[in-house]
Amino acid sequence: MRSGWFEEATARSAVGREAWTVAWEATPLGPPSAWPESLRHAVRLCFSTRFPVMMVWGPDLTLIYNDGYRDMLGTDKHPAALGAPARVVWAEIWDDIGPLFDTVLTTGEPTLSHDMYLLMNRSGYAEETYFTFSYSPLSDDDGRVVGVLDIATETTREVVNQRRLAVLGEVHAALPATFTDLRSFALPVIGVLAASADVARVAVYAASGPEVVLESGGAPDQSELRLVVRALASGRRQVVPGMVVTPVRSGQGSGVIAALVLCGTEVRPWDADYARFMMVLSTTVAAALRDVVRRRVHDDALRLRAVHSEEERARATEVSLALQQAVLTDPPQIDDLEVVVHYQPAAVERDIGGDWYDAFTRRDGATTVVIGDVIGHDLDAAVAMGQIRSLVRAIGYDSQETPARVLERVDAAIDGLALGSSATATALVACVEQPAARGGDQARTVRWSSAGHLPPILVRADGTSEILRVRNDLLLGMDSGASRRDHAVDLRPGDTLLLYTDGLVERRDSGLRARLDQLAKVLEGSHGADLGTVVESALTGMLSATDDSTVDDDVAIVAVRAGTRPEAPGR
Repeated sequence: MRSGWFEEATARSAVGREAWTVAWEATPLGPPSAWPESLRHAVRLCFSTRFPVMMVWGPDLTLIYNDGYRDMLGTDKHPAALGAPARVVWAEIWDDIGPLFDTVLTTGEPTLSHDMYLLMNRSGYAEETYFTFSYSPLSDDDGRVVGVLDIATETTREVVNQRRLAVLGEVHAALPATFTDLRSFALPVIGVLAASADVARVAVYAASGPEVVLESGGAPDQSELRLVVRALASGRRQVVPGMVVTPVRSGQGSGVIAALVLCGTEVRPWDADYARFMMVLSTTVAAALRDVVRRRVHDDALRLRAVHSEEERARATEVSLALQQAVLTDPPQIDDLEVVVHYQPAAVERDIGGDWYDAFTRRDGATTVVIGDVIGHDLDAAVAMGQIRSLVRAIGYDSQETPARVLERVDAAIDGLALGSSATATALVACVEQPAARGGDQARTVRWSSAGHLPPILVRADGTSEILRVRNDLLLGMDSGASRRDHAVDLRPGDTLLLYTDGLVERRDSGLRARLDQLAKVLEGSHGADLGTVVESALTGMLSATDDSTVDDDVAIVAVRAGTRPEAPGR
C-alpha cells in the first residue's frame, strides 16, 4: 500500500523509489500510512540530504537509508537491507556496533566514532573498512527513544592511504646503506613489511636456483615460483591480482641478482590503487638493493685501486730512497775545515722528499758546500734532485767559478737538457775559499749565492749567532736567463756556518721569521761544542717533543767550522 506522504518524501531519491516496493506492512513498522508523525519527520530528514544517512526504528531496529548510504552497503546488502533488522543486515559487525545502538537507546545520548575499524562482509568477502559516524537518538510522538539516526562517512581510503605512506617512509628508513649479502639486506626491510596491514606475504629470492633467502607471512601459492622464474628470466616486473614480483638488477649491465615478492591481503580489494602501492613499494626496495650492490662493487674497485696505488707508491718510495741515499755521500776530510752533514726523513709516513746536501773540494783547493730542496715529494722529485745535485757538483768542480755563476750555468743546463718543471728547486751554494796570505789573519772568505733558499746562520767563535739575510734570487729551473748575485762573509777560526732545509724551521702554526730567530737563539753559545753536537742541538731545539706541530718534511743540514791553520815552517 502506497502512502502519499511517503512517495512525496522519497520521490527524488533512487533508493527512496526502491523503498516503494518494500512490503512495509510485513515489518514491525507497518504501512507508511500508519507511521507516527515523528517517524515521518525522520524519514523526510533522511531523504532530504545527499550526505550518507541511515536510521533504524522500532523494536527490531528496522533499516531505512538514503542514496548516500547506499555505497556503504557494498554489492550484496542492497536492496535487501531496506526494511530489514539492523542486527541481520550488519550481523558480522554487530559485536562492534550493537553496543553503540544500545547506548543511544538506553541513555538517549549520542555517540561519536572516528575512523572505526569494521571488518564487513558487504561484497562477498571480509573487507577491512573504516568509518567516522555519529549515532543520535530518535523519539516517538510520546518522547520515548525508539530509534537511532546514523550520520556517517566512510574513511577507508584515507586511513589506508595514510597507512601506506607511513609504510613507505618506514621502508626508506630501514633500507641498509651497505651490502654484504641478500639476507642481511632483506632482514630489516622484511621486518617492516611483515608488520604492514597491506602485505600478507613478502619474500626475497636469490637468482641462483632460484631459492628463498628470507620470507615472512603466509605460504607461497602455486603461481609464485612460476612468476619469480619469469621475472628473473625477463628482467621485467610481473603483476597479477594479489601479487607483484619485481626483479632486482645488479646495476652492472643487464644482470639480475634477486626477485622481491609482495602479496596483498585478502581483506582489501585488489584495485588499481592497491596494485600501484605494491609496485611503488617493491620498486623502492629493488632500487635501493641495486644501488647498494653497485656501491659495493664501486667501493671494492676503489679498494683494489688503493691497494695497487699503495703498492706502486711503496715501489716508488723504495726507488726514491735508493736514489737519495746514493747521492747523500760523506763530506771530504780537510785538515783545517770541519764539515758535518745530516739527513733526517719526515716523521710522518709520506713519499720521499727532494732535500739534498753536498760537499766537495774544487781543483783549486776551495771547499764547496751545497744545500737544496726540489719541489715535490715523489719519484720525479727524487730523480730531479739527483740530476740537479750532479749538475751543481760537476759545474762547480770543473769551472771554479763563483757560486752565482755556477747557479746560472745550472739554470742554463736545466733548460738546455729539457729537465722540465720537476727540476724546480731552492738551492744555496757556498764556496769556502783558502785563507789569504795576509800576516797572521787566518780568516777565510765564504762566497755564496741563494736560489730562493733559507739564509745561512753564522755562529761566531765568541758564541754569538747571526742570520745572514740577503735578497734571494729566483729558484732554479724558473728562468734560464736570470742573473744571480754573490754574497760574502769572513769565516774565522772557531766560526761555524750552518746550512739547512725548510723541514728544520717551517711550521704551519708559526711564522718563518720567528722560527729563524728561534734557530739562531738555539745556536747561540754552541761555539764550545763539537760540530756534531751543534747539529744535534739544532734538531733538538727545533724539532723537540714539546713542539705541538707535526714534523712533516725532511731535514738536511750542512755545518762547516773553520779550524786554526798550522803555521808554515820557519815563520
